[in-house]
Amino acid sequence: MGVAEVGSTSTLPAEPRDVILTFAGERGLFKDVKSPAEVPEEARGMVRVNMLSGPQPPPGTLWVANLRAPAADGSWTLTTVSRDDFEELALGLGRSSTVEVPPGIEPPEGAPTSGEIIVYKTDWCGVCKKLTAYLDRKGIPYVAKDIEKDPAAAGELQAKAREKGIQTGSVPVIDVRGELMVGFDRARLEKLL
Repeated sequence: MGVAEVGSTSTLPAEPRDVILTFAGERGLFKDVKSPAEVPEEARGMVRVNMLSGPQPPPGTLWVANLRAPAADGSWTLTTVSRDDFEELALGLGRSSTVEVPPGIEPPEGAPTSGEIIVYKTDWCGVCKKLTAYLDRKGIPYVAKDIEKDPAAAGELQAKAREKGIQTGSVPVIDVRGELMVGFDRARLEKLL
Protein backbone atom coordinates (compact mmCIF):
# COMPACT_ATOMS: atom_id res chain seq x y z
CA MET A 1 0.00 0.00 0.00
CA GLY A 2 1.34 3.47 -0.85
CA VAL A 3 1.70 6.46 1.46
CA ALA A 4 -1.57 7.23 3.22
CA GLU A 5 -2.99 10.71 2.93
CA VAL A 6 -4.91 12.68 5.54
CA GLY A 7 -8.43 11.31 5.64
CA SER A 8 -7.27 8.05 4.10
CA THR A 9 -8.33 4.65 5.37
CA SER A 10 -6.87 1.24 6.00
CA THR A 11 -8.15 -1.91 7.68
CA LEU A 12 -7.52 -3.61 11.02
CA PRO A 13 -8.05 -7.38 10.62
CA ALA A 14 -10.55 -9.24 12.82
CA GLU A 15 -7.69 -10.92 14.67
CA PRO A 16 -4.84 -8.42 14.44
CA ARG A 17 -1.23 -9.25 15.24
CA ASP A 18 1.62 -6.85 15.84
CA VAL A 19 -0.62 -3.97 16.94
CA ILE A 20 -0.89 -1.81 20.03
CA LEU A 21 -4.35 -0.41 20.77
CA THR A 22 -4.54 2.70 22.96
CA PHE A 23 -7.76 3.84 24.66
CA ALA A 24 -8.83 6.35 27.31
CA GLY A 25 -9.19 4.52 30.61
CA GLU A 26 -10.29 5.51 34.09
CA ARG A 27 -9.33 8.92 35.47
CA GLY A 28 -8.28 10.08 31.99
CA LEU A 29 -5.29 7.75 31.82
CA PHE A 30 -4.51 6.06 28.53
CA LYS A 31 -3.97 2.30 28.43
CA ASP A 32 -2.35 0.04 25.83
CA VAL A 33 -3.53 -3.47 24.96
CA LYS A 34 -2.73 -5.96 22.19
CA SER A 35 -6.20 -7.16 21.18
CA PRO A 36 -9.59 -5.53 20.50
CA ALA A 37 -11.23 -7.89 23.04
CA GLU A 38 -9.21 -6.17 25.82
CA VAL A 39 -10.70 -2.71 25.10
CA PRO A 40 -13.64 -1.99 27.45
CA GLU A 41 -17.00 -1.26 25.82
CA GLU A 42 -17.13 2.37 27.02
CA ALA A 43 -13.81 3.15 25.30
CA ARG A 44 -14.38 1.24 22.03
CA GLY A 45 -15.74 4.22 20.04
CA MET A 46 -12.28 5.75 19.51
CA VAL A 47 -9.17 3.62 19.79
CA ARG A 48 -5.71 4.46 18.50
CA VAL A 49 -4.22 1.67 16.39
CA ASN A 50 -0.44 1.49 16.17
CA MET A 51 0.49 -1.10 13.56
CA LEU A 52 3.98 -2.40 14.18
CA SER A 53 4.05 -3.72 10.61
CA GLY A 54 1.88 -2.66 7.72
CA PRO A 55 0.65 0.68 6.41
CA GLN A 56 1.54 3.72 8.47
CA PRO A 57 -0.51 6.94 8.68
CA PRO A 58 0.91 10.17 7.28
CA PRO A 59 3.27 12.18 9.50
CA GLY A 60 1.45 14.03 12.28
CA THR A 61 -1.56 11.68 12.18
CA LEU A 62 -2.62 8.45 13.86
CA TRP A 63 -4.79 5.52 12.84
CA VAL A 64 -8.03 5.34 14.86
CA ALA A 65 -10.86 2.82 14.79
CA ASN A 66 -14.39 2.52 16.09
CA LEU A 67 -14.31 -0.99 17.55
CA ARG A 68 -18.10 -0.89 18.00
CA ALA A 69 -18.61 -1.01 14.23
CA PRO A 70 -16.89 -4.04 12.67
CA ALA A 71 -17.34 -4.88 9.00
CA ALA A 72 -19.15 -8.08 7.97
CA ASP A 73 -15.84 -10.00 8.02
CA GLY A 74 -15.06 -8.77 11.56
CA SER A 75 -12.39 -6.28 10.49
CA TRP A 76 -12.47 -2.57 11.35
CA THR A 77 -11.93 0.48 9.17
CA LEU A 78 -9.03 2.69 10.20
CA THR A 79 -9.14 6.41 9.57
CA THR A 80 -6.66 9.15 10.40
CA VAL A 81 -6.91 11.85 13.03
CA SER A 82 -4.37 14.52 13.94
CA ARG A 83 -1.88 13.35 16.55
CA ASP A 84 -2.60 16.55 18.51
CA ASP A 85 -6.36 15.95 18.50
CA PHE A 86 -6.43 12.27 19.51
CA GLU A 87 -6.22 12.74 23.29
CA GLU A 88 -8.80 15.53 23.26
CA LEU A 89 -11.24 13.49 21.19
CA ALA A 90 -10.70 10.22 23.05
CA LEU A 91 -11.24 11.89 26.41
CA GLY A 92 -14.48 13.43 25.19
CA LEU A 93 -13.26 17.02 25.48
CA GLY A 94 -13.39 19.88 23.03
CA ARG A 95 -16.60 18.97 21.25
CA SER A 96 -17.39 22.66 20.94
CA SER A 97 -14.03 23.32 19.27
CA THR A 98 -13.19 22.99 15.59
CA VAL A 99 -11.81 19.48 16.02
CA GLU A 100 -13.56 17.17 13.59
CA VAL A 101 -14.11 13.51 14.30
CA PRO A 102 -13.52 11.26 11.28
CA PRO A 103 -16.70 9.67 9.88
CA GLY A 104 -17.62 6.46 11.70
CA ILE A 105 -15.62 7.30 14.85
CA GLU A 106 -17.54 8.00 18.06
CA PRO A 107 -16.06 10.07 20.89
CA PRO A 108 -17.42 9.14 24.35
CA GLU A 109 -20.88 10.46 25.30
CA GLY A 110 -19.40 12.71 27.99
CA ALA A 111 -16.05 13.49 29.54
CA PRO A 112 -14.93 10.64 31.76
CA THR A 113 -14.78 11.19 35.48
CA SER A 114 -11.24 12.06 36.31
CA GLY A 115 -11.30 11.08 39.96
CA GLU A 116 -12.21 13.20 42.90
CA ILE A 117 -9.01 15.26 43.00
CA ILE A 118 -7.54 17.28 40.14
CA VAL A 119 -4.31 19.26 40.57
CA TYR A 120 -3.87 22.11 38.09
CA LYS A 121 -0.16 22.87 37.95
CA THR A 122 2.88 23.84 35.90
CA ASP A 123 6.27 22.09 35.54
CA TRP A 124 8.26 24.94 37.08
CA CYS A 125 6.08 25.39 40.21
CA GLY A 126 7.88 24.27 43.38
CA VAL A 127 4.69 24.33 45.49
CA CYS A 128 3.01 22.12 42.87
CA LYS A 129 5.82 19.57 43.27
CA LYS A 130 5.43 19.64 47.05
CA LEU A 131 1.67 19.12 46.73
CA THR A 132 1.95 16.16 44.34
CA ALA A 133 4.72 14.62 46.51
CA TYR A 134 2.42 14.97 49.55
CA LEU A 135 -0.51 13.31 47.72
CA ASP A 136 1.80 10.53 46.50
CA ARG A 137 3.16 9.92 50.04
CA LYS A 138 -0.39 9.72 51.42
CA GLY A 139 -1.46 7.36 48.62
CA ILE A 140 -4.24 9.74 47.54
CA PRO A 141 -5.22 9.25 43.89
CA TYR A 142 -5.34 12.42 41.79
CA VAL A 143 -5.04 13.66 38.24
CA ALA A 144 -2.37 16.28 37.51
CA LYS A 145 -3.05 18.70 34.64
CA ASP A 146 -0.37 21.09 33.38
CA ILE A 147 -2.18 24.30 32.43
CA GLU A 148 0.76 25.54 30.33
CA LYS A 149 1.06 22.38 28.22
CA ASP A 150 -2.64 21.52 28.01
CA PRO A 151 -4.91 24.33 26.74
CA ALA A 152 -7.98 22.19 27.50
CA ALA A 153 -6.90 21.94 31.16
CA ALA A 154 -6.35 25.72 31.32
CA GLY A 155 -9.83 26.33 29.90
CA GLU A 156 -11.35 23.79 32.27
CA LEU A 157 -9.71 25.53 35.24
CA GLN A 158 -10.88 28.96 34.07
CA ALA A 159 -14.46 27.72 33.71
CA LYS A 160 -14.45 26.16 37.20
CA ALA A 161 -12.89 29.27 38.77
CA ARG A 162 -15.40 31.56 37.06
CA GLU A 163 -18.28 29.38 38.28
CA LYS A 164 -16.94 29.51 41.89
CA GLY A 165 -15.96 33.21 41.72
CA ILE A 166 -12.31 32.46 42.47
CA GLN A 167 -9.25 34.28 41.09
CA THR A 168 -6.64 31.91 39.66
CA GLY A 169 -3.51 33.94 39.06
CA SER A 170 -1.28 31.27 40.61
CA VAL A 171 -0.81 27.53 40.88
CA PRO A 172 -1.41 24.99 42.20
CA VAL A 173 -5.19 24.97 42.15
CA ILE A 174 -6.75 21.83 43.61
CA ASP A 175 -10.25 20.61 42.78
CA VAL A 176 -11.44 18.30 45.57
CA ARG A 177 -14.89 16.99 44.61
CA GLY A 178 -15.91 20.38 43.22
CA GLU A 179 -14.27 22.52 45.93
CA LEU A 180 -11.45 24.68 44.56
CA MET A 181 -8.43 25.59 46.66
CA VAL A 182 -5.69 27.92 45.42
CA GLY A 183 -2.25 27.05 46.81
CA PHE A 184 -1.25 24.21 49.12
CA ASP A 185 -2.78 24.60 52.56
CA ARG A 186 -2.19 21.16 54.11
CA ALA A 187 -4.66 21.60 56.98
CA ARG A 188 -7.47 22.79 54.69
CA LEU A 189 -6.70 20.09 52.15
CA GLU A 190 -6.92 17.38 54.81
CA LYS A 191 -10.33 18.73 55.89
CA LEU A 192 -11.55 18.64 52.28
CA LEU A 193 -10.25 15.09 51.88
